[in-house]
Formats: sequence, structure tokens, C-alpha cells
Amino acid sequence: MHDRDSQQARGAARPSPPTPAELLGRRIAALRGDAGLSQEKVFLAADIPRATYQRIEMGRADVRYSHLLRIATVLRCHVRDLIP
Repeated sequence: MHDRDSQQARGAARPSPPTPAELLGRRIAALRGDAGLSQEKVFLAADIPRATYQRIEMGRADVRYSHLLRIATVLRCHVRDLIP
């Protein structure tokens, strides 16, 4: 019985798949890294508040399309390139 309980506990601890917002944030962070830019350079150039930009990269924000446009401009890519 102990083995089954420990198997259930391990199964319950499995992380859930990333949300679309988390995938978007990871994609933006990867493109930013590829461009050699810091978060600060991106949020300042895109005129997005620091906390908002950080939440976007962490996948904890509902992103405005206008923010995506500005981020894409700073990263020199198309908005569709930000979407995973």
C-alpha cells in the first residue's frame, strides 16, 4: 500500500503543461536573448512599464496587442514571430 501511495504522490507532483501566456513569455524572452538585449532595454524602448514587461515574460499577464507590436518592433521581428 505504501508503494501505491508514493506513486500517486509522485503523479500529483507532476507539473502541468505551460499555459499559452507562459509559452508567449518564453518566446519573447528567447528572442530578446538572441538579440542580446536586457529586459530593461526592451521595456524602455517599447515604452512598457517594467512590472508589466516582467509579467509578460513570466507568462503572468494578459498581453495587449499594442504591447506585442511594440515588443516586436524593439526585437526587430513581426508580431507573428512572438507567437509560439
